Amino acid sequence: MKNLDQNHEEKVLSQEKLEDFRQVYLNQLEHSPTAFLIHEGRKWKYINSAAMKLLKITCKSELIGKPIWNLIDPQYRETIEQRITETNNGVTPSSMEQIWYTNEGLPIVVEVTSLPSVWGDSLSTQVIIRDASNKKKLEKEHEDTIKKFRLITGNMRDIVGLLDDNGLFTYVSPSYKEVLGYDLSETVGDSPFQFVHPEDRELISGQFYKMFKDHSQLTVEYRYLCKDGSYVWLESHGIPVAENESLKLAIVISRNITKRKQTEEKLRKSESKYRIILEHSNDLICVVDLEGNYKYASPSYEKILGYDPESMVGQNVFTYIHEDDKKMAEEIVERLFTTKEPFTIPYHKVSKSGQAVLFEGKGMAVLNKHGEPESIVFISRDITEKRKVEEYMRNYEKLSVLGELAAGVAHEIRNPLTSIKGFFKLLTEKECDQQDQEYQNVIIEELSRIEQIINEFMALARPQAVHLKESADIVQLLKDTVILLNPEAALKNVHFDLQFDSDGSYIECEKNQMKQVFINVMKNAIEAMPNGGTLKIKGQEKELVSYQLTFEDNGTGIDEHRLKKLGTPFFTTKEKGIGLGLTISNKIITDHKGQFKMESEIGKGTRVIITLKK
Repeated sequence: MKNLDQNHEEKVLSQEKLEDFRQVYLNQLEHSPTAFLIHEGRKWKYINSAAMKLLKITCKSELIGKPIWNLIDPQYRETIEQRITETNNGVTPSSMEQIWYTNEGLPIVVEVTSLPSVWGDSLSTQVIIRDASNKKKLEKEHEDTIKKFRLITGNMRDIVGLLDDNGLFTYVSPSYKEVLGYDLSETVGDSPFQFVHPEDRELISGQFYKMFKDHSQLTVEYRYLCKDGSYVWLESHGIPVAENESLKLAIVISRNITKRKQTEEKLRKSESKYRIILEHSNDLICVVDLEGNYKYASPSYEKILGYDPESMVGQNVFTYIHEDDKKMAEEIVERLFTTKEPFTIPYHKVSKSGQAVLFEGKGMAVLNKHGEPESIVFISRDITEKRKVEEYMRNYEKLSVLGELAAGVAHEIRNPLTSIKGFFKLLTEKECDQQDQEYQNVIIEELSRIEQIINEFMALARPQAVHLKESADIVQLLKDTVILLNPEAALKNVHFDLQFDSDGSYIECEKNQMKQVFINVMKNAIEAMPNGGTLKIKGQEKELVSYQLTFEDNGTGIDEHRLKKLGTPFFTTKEKGIGLGLTISNKIITDHKGQFKMESEIGKGTRVIITLKK
C-alpha cells in the first residue's frame, strides 16, 4: 500500500514537471518571430503571436478548438493525413509548400514543417509555417525573366553567351550556330578560347581573366574559327556578374564585324593611296571649315611655302593670302557658299620668307547630306613659271611679228638707199665750194644714220631660231665688253663695279649677239648717269640651272609709266635714239630662252636683270 502511494506521488510530480516544462516551452514560442501552431485530433490547440499575424487572426479564440481544415486548402488533405501519421510515429517529414487561407479568406502560400510533440503526446503535432508568397513571386519573376531572356537571345543576330570564371560556356544563344556553325551541344561546357585565332588568343584570354580580376567590363575585337574552317571577326563586350561578393560568371555579347573590318581595310588602303598622292603632290591641297580655318593642309605647303602643315590647322586661310588679293578671295569664298559651284582664281600666297607666290586655286564645296556646305576643298598650283612661259611666248610672238615687218621695211629702204649713196658718191668727187661741202657732209651723215637704222631693223629680222654652236664664258664675255666701254664710261665719270660669284660660267650662246645686248644695256646705264656714278654688275649661279646677270646704276631712273613702254619699238627716252636697242636686246635674250627684266625708280636708278639658262 505504501508503495502504491509512493508511485502515485511520483506520477503526480512528473505530471507537474511536464506541465511546467510545457508552460515554459509555450512561453518561449509566444515571443518567437517564427509562426508556430499545435493541433491535436485535427483541431487547433495553440497558436503563437507570429502565426496570428501571418494568418490575420486578431484573437486566439477565433482559431483554438476549430478544425485544421478551415485554414488549409482541401487539395492537401490526403497528404497532410499521411504527414500527421508520420509525425505521430516520431518521424519528421520534409517541408512542403501548401496553400492556406487567412482569417479574411485570402489564400497565402506557406512552407510547412511538421514536428512530433516534444512532451510525448502522440496525438498532438507541432507546425511551423513560413510565408512563401514572396519566394513564389520571385521564382515566377525569375522564370518569366528566363523566358524573356531566352526569347530575346533566341531571336538576336548577336551571340549571347554565359561564361563561368574558368572560361567555360554555361549557355550560348541559338545565333551561335547561325553565325559560327557549331551546334549548341558542341559548345556548352567547352572553352571558346580554343577557337580564337592563335595570333589573338593570348591577348583575348588575358583580357577575359583581367575582367574577372578587376571587376571591369571589356570590349575586344578578334578572329574566331567557324566550323567550316574560315575565320570571322567578332567584337565582344563582356560584363562580369557578381553574386554573394564573388564573381560567378560573365555575360558576353558578340557581334560579327567581318564586313565592317573588310570595309575598314578597304578604307585604310584607299586612305593610304590618297595619302601617298597628297604627300607627293606639288599642288597645295587643303580643307577649310565654314569659318575659313584650316582643317587640313597637305605636306606640299612646307615644300613650296615653308610652313609646317600641322601648325596651320586651326589658323585662318586668309592669313596666308597676299594683302592685294584678300578682298577678292573673301568675296569668291562667300559666293561659293551661296552658289555651291566650283571656282578657279589666280591669287598670291605669301611664303614664310615673305615672298609672294602666284597660284591658280580651284575651290569646291563639300556638301552634307542636306545639301549644305560644311567645308571647302582648295587645290592650288604654283603658276609662276607658267606665267613666265606665257609672257615669254607673248613676247616672242610680238618680236617675231616685228621682225617680219622690219625685214620687209629694211629690204624696201636698203635698195633705193644703195642707189642714192652710189650716185651721191659720184657727185662728191667733183670740186665744190665750202658751202656745198658742208651740205654734202650733212647728207653723208644722214645717209649713215639711215643705214644704221636699217641695220638695226635687220637685226630684228634675223631668223628667230638661234643656233647655239659654242659654249662661251659669260663672265669673260662681260669683262671684255666692260673693257670695250671703259673709255666712254671714263669720259662721263662712270665707274664699273664687277661682282661675280665665280671666275667663270659657261653658257651656250651666240657671242656677238650676247655682246650686243651687254653693250646696249651698259650704254643706256652710262647715258642715264650724265653727272657720273657707278654701274654695279653682278653675276651669280641660280640653282646650277641658270646664270643671272644684274646691271644696276644710280642714275636718274625712269617713272613707272615710261618704264612699262620701254622695249616697245621706236619708244625711246634719248634725244637721238630710235627706240630699238632694248627691243633688239629683249629679242636676243628671248631667242636664247632667257628672261629680260627691267626695274626702275625715279631718283634711285635702274636695274636690268638678265637670266640665261645653262
